[in-house]
Amino acid sequence: MKHIVRALKLVIPIHPFRMLFYLLLSLPGAVLPAVLLYLQKEIMDNASDLNQVLPLFYYIKPVLLLIGTYMILKLFSLLSKQYMEFGYFSYVVMGLDAKIHEKSGQISLEYYDNAEYYKIIQNAKQSSMFLVFTANLVIMSLIVVLNLLSVSSYLITLHPVLIIFVVFVSAPVILERLISAKYQFGLMQDTVQAARRKKYAFELLSQSDSKKEPAHYGASSYIAQKYLMACKEIDEKEWKHIRQNGKIGVIFAGIKALFHALSIFIMVYLLITKKITIGGFSVLLTSFSVLTDAFVQLFNHAGEVLQLGIMTDSFFVLMDFETKDGIEDMKDNREYAKLEHVFFHYPNTENFALKDISLSVRKGEKIAIVGENGAGKTTLAKLLSGFVLPTKGSMKIGETSREQLKENSVFEQISAVYQEFGHYKLTLAENVYLGDSMKKIDFGKIKDSLEWAGLLFSEQPEHLLLGKEFGGIEISGGQWQRLALARSYYRQRPVIFLDEPTASIDPLEEMEIYKKLDELAEERTVILVTHRLGAVRNVDNIIVLDNGNIVEEGSFEQLIKQKGHFSFLWNEQAKWYQSVKV
Repeated sequence: MKHIVRALKLVIPIHPFRMLFYLLLSLPGAVLPAVLLYLQKEIMDNASDLNQVLPLFYYIKPVLLLIGTYMILKLFSLLSKQYMEFGYFSYVVMGLDAKIHEKSGQISLEYYDNAEYYKIIQNAKQSSMFLVFTANLVIMSLIVVLNLLSVSSYLITLHPVLIIFVVFVSAPVILERLISAKYQFGLMQDTVQAARRKKYAFELLSQSDSKKEPAHYGASSYIAQKYLMACKEIDEKEWKHIRQNGKIGVIFAGIKALFHALSIFIMVYLLITKKITIGGFSVLLTSFSVLTDAFVQLFNHAGEVLQLGIMTDSFFVLMDFETKDGIEDMKDNREYAKLEHVFFHYPNTENFALKDISLSVRKGEKIAIVGENGAGKTTLAKLLSGFVLPTKGSMKIGETSREQLKENSVFEQISAVYQEFGHYKLTLAENVYLGDSMKKIDFGKIKDSLEWAGLLFSEQPEHLLLGKEFGGIEISGGQWQRLALARSYYRQRPVIFLDEPTASIDPLEEMEIYKKLDELAEERTVILVTHRLGAVRNVDNIIVLDNGNIVEEGSFEQLIKQKGHFSFLWNEQAKWYQSVKV
């Protein structure tokens, strides 16, 4: 129930006037059914008491009003449905998407390496749809309640004893729906895990990125068996539910028959004793289905709202996610960063990725972070670039503690070329502009950046679309790498991070890229993360990591002379080239 209230508090303020207009369009559906019953009574009473003295229009008038009222009811029903879908729904979904993106932007980037957090984001996006459905169902339920009140009120005006008639018609429906909803909820809870297993197995069998390995290893049939087992488990539980519902249905069929018989007895008694007219009697007959349908609809909505309340839980998990950011802007200093006895582990993990790290990076200094896979290179780079905060220890960027700095204040000082850089299916110009999209686009600067990176095409960059699926062109891996360079060149920041910037290109292209990187790094603070040790010969300081610890630090010549861990790694890499005979 609390999620339903939260859903309304969240959804209504997004577009309150649109929701109000939707409610106004729906209101005729609450009032006009009672008007139709009134007109039906007038028609039947007039027909049972024909009087030739009265003009024909006297008898036709309520018929015309009935037809007109019915047409108006259908018109407003159509308008409210159309407006919900096209004039309200999409606007609220966009508003909820904006809230997801706003919240995601407030959360530290360290969580983006966590699979659980990624799952929270995806589930929140799916849940946003259910939030809109919840709000819509609440409005529809309100309309049904008003409909029930208007119809019941009109029946009571015919005779006060008809309140008993309303109770006799509605009570069995209410009881049946309550028990049915209880069993339905139980079924949903009972099958949720099996449904997840079924969906997961289906995705493994159907999606191209996950299908290759099972097919190669001949595991597809095993996964298919898992899928069928989940299907069987769900089917068995659903059949059990159907049998239970069948028994309940038979019992309540008898109860409804009894209550309806009592209702008919009341109707006939009132008619015989002339407490109601023939028109009133016909209205009561019609009210059987009107009241029953309204209660069924109301409880269907209530059941759906309860289910949607569960489905919206993921959205509020994201909204309740703790965010933390500093309050100060980064200030210039002789030292870019200083770490003292820093430890770090990722959220929801216990093992430290970095242990007792102490180092400083001076302004304008070029450092390299090296080590074997899993040594902690990328994690240390994330700390230095402000992406994550230390778990323990002290870290300053500029002259301010990292915890006190605004995240964006740090990012504003940094340009970067990553191993996993973006392949954006946008125009060539937009791919470059994304490097500094907080400022106004500068097409002249974009052309200079592309020319510097050696990436030239005959077509203007603002018109050249990348990606065949959108009608554009495909470019090579080396060209994408150069595009990442152009993006960083366009940004022009005092600190540049290079995280395995040439990992996915051939050796000849790598030499050209490193020439460009040397140009890009001039007079800047450079932090290079690489496992290709030939690229670190000219840096000022090399940080050697092993199992999350700094085991060596110094210039290339110093580390080679020490004959320690770096020297070992250097010689091991050199063997691959020295042992090759041409």
